[in-house]
Amino acid sequence: MWTTLNQHLGQWRGVLITAPSIAAGLLILRLAGALQFMELIALDQMFRLRPVEPVDPRIVLVTIDESDIKQLGQWPMSDATLARTLSLIRQQQPRVIGLDLFRDLPVEPGHSDLVDVFRSTPNLFGVEKVIKTAQGERIHAPSELKQRDQVTASDLLLDPDNRVRRSLLYLRTPDDRSIFTLGARLAFAYLDQQDIKRQPLSPDQMTFRLGRATFTPLTPNAGGYVGMDAGGYQILANFPRFHGGFPTVSLTDLLQGDVPPDLMRDRIVLVGLTAESIEDKFFTAYTTDTLTAPAGVEVHALLASQLLSAALEGRPLLQVWPDLLEWLWIIGWSAIGAVIGWKSSSPRQTVLRVVLLGGALLGVAYGLFLAGWWIVVVPPLLALVGAAIASNSYLLWDNLNDYARTLEQKVDERTLTLQQEIVERQQAERDLGESEARFRQLAEAAVEAVVILEQERIVDVNAAFTRMFGYPLAEAVGMPVGDLVVEDDRDRVVRQLQAEDEGFQETSCLRNDGTTFPTEIRVKGATYREQVVKIASIYDISDRKKAEAASILDERNRMAREIHDTLAQSFTGILLQVGAATQVLADEPDATLLHLDMIDELARTGLMEARRSVTALRPQLLEDGNLRSAIQSLVTQMLTTVDAKLIYTIKGTAYPLPGDVENHLLRIGQEALTNAVKYANASEIQVELVYEATQCSLHIKDDGKGFGVGSLPTMGGFGLLGMSERAERMGAQLTIQSQPGRGTEIVVIINQS
Repeated sequence: MWTTLNQHLGQWRGVLITAPSIAAGLLILRLAGALQFMELIALDQMFRLRPVEPVDPRIVLVTIDESDIKQLGQWPMSDATLARTLSLIRQQQPRVIGLDLFRDLPVEPGHSDLVDVFRSTPNLFGVEKVIKTAQGERIHAPSELKQRDQVTASDLLLDPDNRVRRSLLYLRTPDDRSIFTLGARLAFAYLDQQDIKRQPLSPDQMTFRLGRATFTPLTPNAGGYVGMDAGGYQILANFPRFHGGFPTVSLTDLLQGDVPPDLMRDRIVLVGLTAESIEDKFFTAYTTDTLTAPAGVEVHALLASQLLSAALEGRPLLQVWPDLLEWLWIIGWSAIGAVIGWKSSSPRQTVLRVVLLGGALLGVAYGLFLAGWWIVVVPPLLALVGAAIASNSYLLWDNLNDYARTLEQKVDERTLTLQQEIVERQQAERDLGESEARFRQLAEAAVEAVVILEQERIVDVNAAFTRMFGYPLAEAVGMPVGDLVVEDDRDRVVRQLQAEDEGFQETSCLRNDGTTFPTEIRVKGATYREQVVKIASIYDISDRKKAEAASILDERNRMAREIHDTLAQSFTGILLQVGAATQVLADEPDATLLHLDMIDELARTGLMEARRSVTALRPQLLEDGNLRSAIQSLVTQMLTTVDAKLIYTIKGTAYPLPGDVENHLLRIGQEALTNAVKYANASEIQVELVYEATQCSLHIKDDGKGFGVGSLPTMGGFGLLGMSERAERMGAQLTIQSQPGRGTEIVVIINQS
């Protein structure tokens, strides 16, 4: 069992080493706060990717900008102007009013009027500065509001980069008194009027329920924070993302009465500064530049909106995982990265898998963020990447060591075998030299020309080649073999040389002086000087061709004499009988009939002799040219004697066929054309001759009256039955397709071996 366990541990040693090492290093960095800034930046990016939400209509802002200050002619505004402002707001019957302006000192004129407004407005809340300024000072609220417990804190929490990511619900004053922040107090007052109050869920009342939301204060290491000051009651600022901000009214429009009468009814109204000169701007997670930075009054409004939406609509508050769960989250991604690096076959595959899983990690984190959970992404992402790189590097280093050991062993083995191979190669070279010498002797003694080819170029030739073609050895070596063949046959010969199988063919070759002579070329594969080559044996068949021509001439003379002795005699007898019948036609009718019977018998005898002679003779059309030109001549002749339209097409590169095959194809084509004109009454006839590498085919198609193929009439040796016999003799495939009224198509296919 221990042996098996050790084997399994050995197979995963890279993962077992790198995963905990990387995870431990990142946990140490996280606890030291080295990753806090990057984590906060990642949180900001998720806020900026959040979808836009509808504007909260429960909050209205009365803002004081630069133009309003110019209109007033002074700052701070007088108590009279402020009293009038609050009175106009109170007339619209808002549910609660928040005054985000410090008023610890009177600004005459009108101070008494402002005091009366403070005393007569129970839903008005002012602000004071609880946390000391940089100069160590606090700013107090108006005493009239303080006496009625209508004072809130204007303090906002800033992270080290001066961004608002946390919100205070309440804090304690230096005199150990609890005070709500402005946004929280306005939201609680608004909810109180709907009978929604805080319900403690823990003995210390730190965890409480407010409507549909449950609140838990932040701890010093919550989320991406490490060792932050968690004083007071803090929550994460999960501000909504509005398009265009809250409904806003300028101070000038309010004082001039340019405000809809029901704009502020039953709403939260905040009065505050937005003027650039006051420098009351704050950066939030959404802020990208100073132009879009919200003013302090807007930040308080965002907190109020966040609390209202959570309590009334169940909008999620941002929560964080416990420390133990976050540690397991980081360790898990470190293990995943280590497995990826250990099991990837290449660094490229490692990168691809890390990118895909890194995207999945970020996608999960963003999905949880939208659901109200802030989970750390920087440490697990670094764990994934770092563990993958470390384990893959360890794997490469381990493989390199194994390869080095294996290579050293193979070098020793190869050194031993190399010595043996050298001895064997020397023996093989001696044997090869002897073999080549014997081959050279045989080639030089051969009557036919021997040509060794590599990639269709001449490598070596024998003496017979020089005598036959007139090229010296030095000029022949390197020459393309196609230059030895006449241009019409060059492509066909090159294709035969490129084919894998052995074969031979007849062609005409070119001598160095430009003269041609008939040859037969045989090709086979062989090994020459350790290279796979083709050996072509070229035979001069001039004498054989002369003998064949003489034999054909003798046969023609014999057939001519036979025709003279048979057909000519029959036709002479017919002429004599016709003359005799003409003389006695009027005087002796019975004798005329006797002559006509004799004419019929002589004509039939001549027809039989003609058929016998025709089958024995090769057509003159083929003697004067090749098959394609013979069919062209046949079509041209018929065009002069018929009214039908004849279309002749040649496809592919023409090459010569055996004599008997060309004869049969021509006769089949002639018979098909004759039948189409004589019997089918066709108006259009298409003739197509197709040359392909493996077969040659003849197609004759007409648009005549057609016939039933299953009931072909017997038409002697030169009808459709004769076509079938000719196709069978040359080993061809004959297809006849026809239907009454739909024309006829005849196809003859001869395969090339």
